[in-house]
Amino acid sequence: MNTNTFSTSFVSEEVINTKEEDFDPFNIGVAPVQSSNSNTKSPKAAANDFFSADFSAAGDDTDTSTALPPRVVVKFQLQEEVSSVAHSNDEIEGCSDVQIEGTLLAQVVSSDALKNVPFFLISSTDNQKDVEFLPNKNCAKSVLDSDGTKPRANISIVEIPKETLGFVNVGNYRISQSLDHMPLMLEQKVVRSKSKIQIAIQVRSKLSNPDHLSDFSIVLFIPKELDGKSIEVLSGDGEFDRWKRCITWEKQNLPKGHSFMVSAKCDIDDHQNIPGGAAGLEEVLKFPVMLRCQSKDQISSARFKAVEANGYPASVSSSVVGKSFRMVHRLK
Repeated sequence: MNTNTFSTSFVSEEVINTKEEDFDPFNIGVAPVQSSNSNTKSPKAAANDFFSADFSAAGDDTDTSTALPPRVVVKFQLQEEVSSVAHSNDEIEGCSDVQIEGTLLAQVVSSDALKNVPFFLISSTDNQKDVEFLPNKNCAKSVLDSDGTKPRANISIVEIPKETLGFVNVGNYRISQSLDHMPLMLEQKVVRSKSKIQIAIQVRSKLSNPDHLSDFSIVLFIPKELDGKSIEVLSGDGEFDRWKRCITWEKQNLPKGHSFMVSAKCDIDDHQNIPGGAAGLEEVLKFPVMLRCQSKDQISSARFKAVEANGYPASVSSSVVGKSFRMVHRLK
C-alpha cells in the first residue's frame, strides 16, 4: 500500500475557514447568517413579540359572558337504621314489614375556587312513592311548590360551604315499606316431646348480597312457663341470662351465601298451671327471636340525585359512594 498517496490526498482536501463553534464539515446544519439590516430582530425577540401580540389580542376579545358554568360533583353516603319484622306463616313467608330511618351525607367538589353553588336534591323510591325527607337546616331547606305555601316532598336545595371538605349531614329520611327480599333469612324450628322442648334457629345470608353481614347478635326469649334451671345451650356460643330469661348468641362475621345454626333445649315447668290443655300449651310456648347485624348495603329503595338549581347555572353530577345499615330483625 502506498502511504504517500493517501497522505497527499488527505492534505489536498479544501480547508474550511470557520469559527470553532460553527464547524460543520458534513453540512448537517446551516450556520447562522449575519444580516446587514441592523433593524432585524433576533429569533428569540421575534418569538416574544409574537406571543405577546397573540395573548394581547386574545385578552381584548375575551367575553366574560361566555365563560363555562362551574362543574360540581356531589358524592352521597347513606346510613340506615332498620327495624323489621318477618312473617313466619305460609301465606306471606319471606315478607317483612320494615321501618327505616336513614341519614344522607354529601360531599361537594366544585371547579369554582371561591364557592360551592347550591344544587337541587331530588329524592325518590323504586315504587314512585315520596320519601319523607327532613333537610338539615344548617345547609339545606325544602323547596316550596308553585304557590309558595307548601314544601315539595321530594325536592330540597342544598348549599355546602366551600371550606367544608368532608361529608356533611344534609338530612334524614324515613320509609315504611313491605319487602320481599331481605339480605338474610331467619328461621326457627321448635320440637316438643312431652315436657322436653328443643329450639333451633338458622340464619342464612343471601348470595346476592354485595357484602358480608357482621356483628351478629341473636337473642331467644324463654317463656315463663319453662323451667329456667333446665335451659341448656346445645350449639353455638350462647349464654343464658336468668334475669332477662333470654339466650344470646354472638357471631362476628357471616360471609354472603353462608348460614349457621344455634340451638337450645329446656323443660316445661311442672309447677306452672297452663289452662287449655295441649292447645293452650301451644299458644303459650312461643319463642320470640331478635337478630342484630350490620353490613355495607342499603335496605330501603330510596334514591337521591343532585341536579342544577334554578338561578345557579352549573354542570352537576352525583353518585352514591357508600352505603351501610344496622338492623334489628324480629321473627313474628
